[in-house]
Amino acid sequence: MSTTVVDEEFRRRLRLIMQQFGSVADLARAVGVSDNAIYKWVSGRGQPSMMSLVNLAKAAGVSVEWLATGRGASGRIRGETASSAESSEHVGSVGRAVTTLPPSPQIVEYVRLRGDWLQRVLGADARAIAMVEAVGDSMAPTIDEGDVALTDLRENRFRYDGVYVIRSDNELAIKRIQRQPDGALLVRGDNPAYEPATVRPDQLKLLGRVMWVFGRL
Repeated sequence: MSTTVVDEEFRRRLRLIMQQFGSVADLARAVGVSDNAIYKWVSGRGQPSMMSLVNLAKAAGVSVEWLATGRGASGRIRGETASSAESSEHVGSVGRAVTTLPPSPQIVEYVRLRGDWLQRVLGADARAIAMVEAVGDSMAPTIDEGDVALTDLRENRFRYDGVYVIRSDNELAIKRIQRQPDGALLVRGDNPAYEPATVRPDQLKLLGRVMWVFGRL
């Protein structure tokens, strides 16, 4: 058997397991990997090693054969059907339906999150959020390279200080933005190695405001 499994059927089975755990964080802890690793597997942007595959099967109470191939018993996984994988209690294709998103490789196309969690904890509209992968270390240690930022696309105009995703053509950058006494905006990273910049509000193109960051443990 191959040491990596990244086909769509595997991702469907992984989504079923995610539903059983209720949160990506709980599943990641059980498997012994980062939240970001789970996101990459379910989006097809990363490949679980054989050891991670075994740990995932053990955490979910399923056989490695079922997890890798779909054959054999699925253990305690309930509702092994395509319809259950698209449960209305979860939000799929986060950001994919938003046509205003730039064609950037930093946009994570598929993540499953509970819709009630998004509403209750973040007050977010699942139809207007995107997941953006951080590139570089300018926001370290707050946001490290490879972390995934849940971004509210409704907040595409600066209203108050916070962390935003800035867009420039097809490139995205995550920065902290602060209003200065003269009305100008200070754009900076949390890493002191990078110099901040001061710009006028009309010079910034914002994709949205960062509400939550999913990173490595």
